[in-house]
Amino acid sequence: MERIIFVADYPYLTKLKLFGFNQDIASAYFKDLSLVYNEDNIKTSWERYNTDMYANIVIFFENLTYSSIVGSSMSHYPVLALHDVPPTTFSSSILTKLCITTNVFDDCLRLLNGRLKQLTTLVVITYDINNDLPNLKCFSLTCDFIDACDAQIVLLLRHMSYLEELTVYLSIENRDTFVDGTHLHNEILIHMPQLHLFVFYIRTDIGTTDSMRKLSNNDIQQTLKKIKHQKVGCMTYYPTFGGICHVFSIPFLFDRLEMIGNTFPNIIFNNVTFLMVFDSIAFKCEFFIRVARFFPLLKELQISNCRSPL
Repeated sequence: MERIIFVADYPYLTKLKLFGFNQDIASAYFKDLSLVYNEDNIKTSWERYNTDMYANIVIFFENLTYSSIVGSSMSHYPVLALHDVPPTTFSSSILTKLCITTNVFDDCLRLLNGRLKQLTTLVVITYDINNDLPNLKCFSLTCDFIDACDAQIVLLLRHMSYLEELTVYLSIENRDTFVDGTHLHNEILIHMPQLHLFVFYIRTDIGTTDSMRKLSNNDIQQTLKKIKHQKVGCMTYYPTFGGICHVFSIPFLFDRLEMIGNTFPNIIFNNVTFLMVFDSIAFKCEFFIRVARFFPLLKELQISNCRSPL
């Protein structure tokens, strides 16, 4: 097997089939493991997936130090669930980096209860957050359509005072005000004195109220001066049902950008592959020219507009 694997690099290899594959081979040769699923591959229950797949990965690949288990969508495959299972399930004494999806945030906490003793980096995608997290050096969090940012996310991050790297991708609804630079600095960053890398995208959706103050891009940008870690940008948009504000670090390192209006800043979004635009004003030809220029890797464009672009 060594003569096949180590004789050369295989940059274009997409599939490898091994016959007579056993635990000795897995333990000897595999230290990094990435599993990517789509909905066509999943035809089993959540319970069986936890016992047959997740629990056996760290047993079968006993020298595994890095594991990434992700899917094309959080709803298309069974995610990790550790409730009502022994504390030794999915345990490892050498795994240092883990990328995984959980159904509830309690399962994230269970991952950190001592079953992964050497874990230094945890990247987790979760449906629901309702508890705190112990200190980590590096933390990445993705949450879509969450409420009560102050009651959940802020309190969670305040328990991570030793973080050095933080990545967050958040879509927040039902706030009275936008999340701006002042909020990020006073509520989160000031509690992380050792933080030197802050990669973020935060979209806030607020409903129309009589007291709603329509802040401009410049108003939001002024508050972002409090963030000293790197360049930052913003976009504001006011549809008929309220207001939408995007604040983000530059360069933009995420692959999705949703609910932007007819205008956006002159920034090259090199990593965005999915873009959703929404506006009551008709999109003209110049808009699509700008999209092609500033989103060079775009694969999917969704447009919500009832008016013809012509």
